[in-house]
Amino acid sequence: MVSPAGDASREPVLPCAHLSRRQILAALGASAAVGCRPSAPPAPPPVLALQAGLAASAHRLWSPPPTAPTPHETVDIAIVGAGVAGLSAAWRLARAGYPGRVQLLELADRVGGTAGWGDGPNGAFPAGAHYITLPSPEARHVRAMLADLGVITGFDAEGRPRYRDTDLCFAPQERLYVAGQWIEGLWPTALATAADRIQKEAWDALVDTWTHAVGANGQPAFAIPVARSSQDPAIRVLARVSFADWLDTQGFDSPALRWTLEYATRDDFGTTLAETSAWAGLHYHCARRPDPADPVGTHVLTWPAGNGWLVDALAAALPWSVRPEVLVRRVEPVGDLHRLVFHEADGVGAIDARHVILAVPARVADHLVTRPEAPRPDFTPWRVVHLHCDAPPASRGVPLAWDSVVYQGVGLGYVSNAHQTGSYGGRTTLSWYEPLSGQDPAEARRALLETPWADSAARAIEALRGCHPDLLDRVQGAHVGHWGHGTTRPVPGLHALDAGVLSAAAAPLPGVSFAHTDLSGMSLFEEASWHGVRAAEEAMAALGVTGESLL
Repeated sequence: MVSPAGDASREPVLPCAHLSRRQILAALGASAAVGCRPSAPPAPPPVLALQAGLAASAHRLWSPPPTAPTPHETVDIAIVGAGVAGLSAAWRLARAGYPGRVQLLELADRVGGTAGWGDGPNGAFPAGAHYITLPSPEARHVRAMLADLGVITGFDAEGRPRYRDTDLCFAPQERLYVAGQWIEGLWPTALATAADRIQKEAWDALVDTWTHAVGANGQPAFAIPVARSSQDPAIRVLARVSFADWLDTQGFDSPALRWTLEYATRDDFGTTLAETSAWAGLHYHCARRPDPADPVGTHVLTWPAGNGWLVDALAAALPWSVRPEVLVRRVEPVGDLHRLVFHEADGVGAIDARHVILAVPARVADHLVTRPEAPRPDFTPWRVVHLHCDAPPASRGVPLAWDSVVYQGVGLGYVSNAHQTGSYGGRTTLSWYEPLSGQDPAEARRALLETPWADSAARAIEALRGCHPDLLDRVQGAHVGHWGHGTTRPVPGLHALDAGVLSAAAAPLPGVSFAHTDLSGMSLFEEASWHGVRAAEEAMAALGVTGESLL
């Protein structure tokens, strides 16, 4: 629910607002207040990860850039954007012992972007992305990063990682609301027919085959990062057709199975089966091959703050500080350097850099540098509502899990920030996710921007009241996030070998490298991190620093 990736300098960033219990009830209507307590508690503090004025600041990117002042400093490497890609680039530089001056510039007042976090009355909660999966052997850079952060505590003789217990998702991990009750797992057992079960078994067998398949070049058919997936044309032809059409040709028409598969595409990409390429749909299920040294009972790493814990830990470990609330307007060559012109609180500034890493979406990068016009990946907007509860709402069936999904719900469901604390039954914040899939992204984005915060909170509560009758009694306030550019859309054609969209967007310029999850066509932590590490290694090589690659 909202990709594990997240990049902070994006087009345009949207704010997150706090709503009191009284405002929520007003949005739901007077009748909704029956049985509720007569007064609301003091309003919790606002989320600090995003600010109400951030969107207006980001929109200044589309106006003509200001005249550049004389720079007051020169650095070796400037990184624009302190989301996962930008922080990964800085981490790679630090890990290599890079001796030069590095400056990180970030639009928001803290790092992370959609991988950031908020602070509420029940502790930290994920602003968007809230987990990563156990990295497969191909994701060497992620394993090295997690080892540096203490999440991986060591490796066995065969190189398989051992994980810190508290970072592994506690049980119960997932539950599904279907046929009037909560059940364990995400398969709608209560509704599944014999025909559904037969198709589910056939699907599972197909996934196992593709998971272990290799292309003509010996690479895995599907891998994370995407760059390690096979380039075999016989496999990549799947990128030309939609997942929905491909499933039709394979005879997978079970309503229960197709709902399960579309839940997955909406969860990772924010797209329907028809909007997702068959290659990307299969990639979701077949690219993960974790090999922990010990049985761990889960494939998920998560924290109360979601991926906010990861980005905060990455930033804290850097030898360089992040310069916040800086809107970079232009990057242009000046002799052997590149000049970054930017807005910040005290006016217009400029920095000269020997090399620049633009850890921003490709469409934003197009406004910062001069390069050939080309198609760029698009994004699905997301509505994310964080409901602060004084106790978990009542549930019929299995008890509260980390991830609670509603069968055929308007949204995906919610995660609980209290799950990893082991504090069950106490105060919790439920983060509810709704990708605006099945719509024109631009139109959905505009509609989302015009939606009042209270209406979004009311929408989340209405979506959950059927499975939690006492939800209104439990909710004491909410924070609402409207992410206009939440997840990259892996539409048919994007990953085709002859498309060239992703390779063109990632191609470096003299003195400028690009790093963002959209360059992989998927919004995953591993992909954003891979591009950050790649860009850092490009920068070091350009500046004469060599060493072994982590990729």
